[in-house]
Amino acid sequence: MSLLRRSLIAIFIFFICITVMMHSNIITPIKEMPIANYIIDNAYSETGAENAVTSVYLYYRYYDTLFEALMLMFSIIAVIYMSVHGGDHYDE
Repeated sequence: MSLLRRSLIAIFIFFICITVMMHSNIITPIKEMPIANYIIDNAYSETGAENAVTSVYLYYRYYDTLFEALMLMFSIIAVIYMSVHGGDHYDE
């Protein structure tokens, strides 16, 4: 792929992401946060973690955090593989 084509694809993907973010709840603020109040009130008693952020990452969202880390690792492996093998041709 030429550099111009890759740049155009990257710009297109960037604008798609911005459009999706603008039309979703990512940018709009949340008015009520009952789950946040629950976590602040009960984080120490349920998890034993003194820090509320730590309790969320390690106890409440353990599997989500684990799979995000795995996806990041596989993405890095894919980028390294494509960089080493040129990325333009496939092994047959």
